[in-house]
Amino acid sequence: MPAVLRWGTRANAFEFDSISEDSVILIVEDDPQVARLIALVLKRHGEQCEIVSDGRTALNRARELRPALIFADLTIRGMGGEALCSALKSDEQTNAIPYVVLSGDRDLEQKARRCGADDFIGKPFEFPDLIRLVEKYAGTESRETN
Repeated sequence: MPAVLRWGTRANAFEFDSISEDSVILIVEDDPQVARLIALVLKRHGEQCEIVSDGRTALNRARELRPALIFADLTIRGMGGEALCSALKSDEQTNAIPYVVLSGDRDLEQKARRCGADDFIGKPFEFPDLIRLVEKYAGTESRETN
C-alpha cells in the first residue's frame, strides 16, 4: 500500500498514511527540509512516518499514536527536545517508546543521556546510520519482543 502525504490535518503536522499506527515513526523536527528528508529516507525503507514541528504537539501525538520510534531534534519550538524526551521517558504510557535524539549540538551525547534517550545521531547524518537505528529500535525483531 503506497504512503499518502497529508498536510493540515493537525496543527503543525503532516503525515504519511499508515497501515497500522504501531508501525509509525514520529519525526519531531522544526526544519521542514530536514523533516521531509528523514521521512523520505524512512519511506523508501518501507516505514510509515508522521512529522510534527513542535514539542507540545509531539508529546500529544506520542501519547495518541504510541509510535514504534521517535526521532527528535533538541532545538524544537514549544517544549524543547530534552524536555520532550524527559516527559515521555517519565510517563508510564510512553516510557517504552524508543527515543532517538537527532541534533547537530556539540553536547549531543550528554544531553541524550541526561534526558533518558535510548540513542542519538548527529547532524549531518548518513542515511545508513538512520536506517540502522530504525532497524535496531523499530525493526521486526524489536516489535516482536515488545
